[in-house]
Amino acid sequence: METAAEWAFRFLDDHAQLALFVWLLLEEGGFPMPVPGDLVVLAAGARLGYGQLNWVVAIAVVEAATLMGSASLFWMSRRGGRPLLVRFGRYLQLDAARLARTEDFLRRRGFMAVVIGRLTPGLRVTTTVAAGALGVSYRQFLPASLVGSNNLPMLLLGYFAGPQLLQIVQEVGFSARLVGVLVGLGLVIAGGVLLRHRAHLTAATAVLQPSQRLEVGLWAGALATAATGALLNAMLYVISILDDVTPAEALIALGRSLINRLGIESLAVLVIGGTLGYVLVHLLWAVLYGVMVRYLPKPDWVGGLIFGLLPFSLSVLVALPAMGAGVGGLGLGLGLIPLAGEVLRNSTYSLGLSMSYTLLSRARARPRSIAAPEPEALQAEVVADEPTLEEPAKSR
Repeated sequence: METAAEWAFRFLDDHAQLALFVWLLLEEGGFPMPVPGDLVVLAAGARLGYGQLNWVVAIAVVEAATLMGSASLFWMSRRGGRPLLVRFGRYLQLDAARLARTEDFLRRRGFMAVVIGRLTPGLRVTTTVAAGALGVSYRQFLPASLVGSNNLPMLLLGYFAGPQLLQIVQEVGFSARLVGVLVGLGLVIAGGVLLRHRAHLTAATAVLQPSQRLEVGLWAGALATAATGALLNAMLYVISILDDVTPAEALIALGRSLINRLGIESLAVLVIGGTLGYVLVHLLWAVLYGVMVRYLPKPDWVGGLIFGLLPFSLSVLVALPAMGAGVGGLGLGLGLIPLAGEVLRNSTYSLGLSMSYTLLSRARARPRSIAAPEPEALQAEVVADEPTLEEPAKSR
């Protein structure tokens, strides 16, 4: 039975330009992928060496995917990250004066900061998020995102070094990827716990306009989906190190069952359609959560887990049987592994959704200007709007 990584590389090998574009687009957009984007570009370079891919096409596809994906994540961070920094930054030692100084520096040095950050291993997505939230302009970020990409060097390495280098980098890359994912998850979780404790966040606000509720739901759903994907990827890496391929076999068996059930002949259609459908379904659940959150029990994580019973039940009782996997995935012949995977996936998503929604709803409770205010105005706004740590707001 092939591993998930081997299955992913076969998909990339069979569908060349389309797979390359979609893979990089999703990764640059912040969606965790089972194979690092650098390895995908390296594989494309190897195809160039075999004469199976055109240089002009390869460069155009890679750069277009990089620009579109990073621009999308930049816009999301600019739209959703700025209110978070204004409202909660001081709880993480980023007060109004420090925030203003940082933004002033980025207005003057934003291009080089983005280039250096995106060239630093493991900081590509983080740099994009920080640039959007801290007010880097589009005219600085867009060219910097292309200059700060290491795609061209990877294409050249793949072209000159061939499959031997790809095999070496693949083994090292997956190890580095695992460390990066685990460290990133740890920092996000630690930061979230610290912020919730200091800001006394236990429940979402109920004073959002319908349009704000929709926006917050979509942002929270995107964050929860990305976090769930990152955690599942990390677990697959750890399990593969332990030479246990059963979870990967379950994913591949589910894909094959769906292919047989739908009569799909193109692997590209399944992967691309399945990925987009997966993200869309999770966003729709997040929008529904925004409607139901006021009726769920407190604290938010309890209400989130209770809400998660709805998508979990539909998944194991309806979706999996419809895909030919049987109730709870038992029809795949792999025991309770598929069901355990669904429990982990849904609980992670539900917890991430509820906590993200609380944080974002509190930040969006009062309209904020995306443009960076002057330090004095920002300080006055935060002081007037936020309670002190010693005297938390009664609404919280």
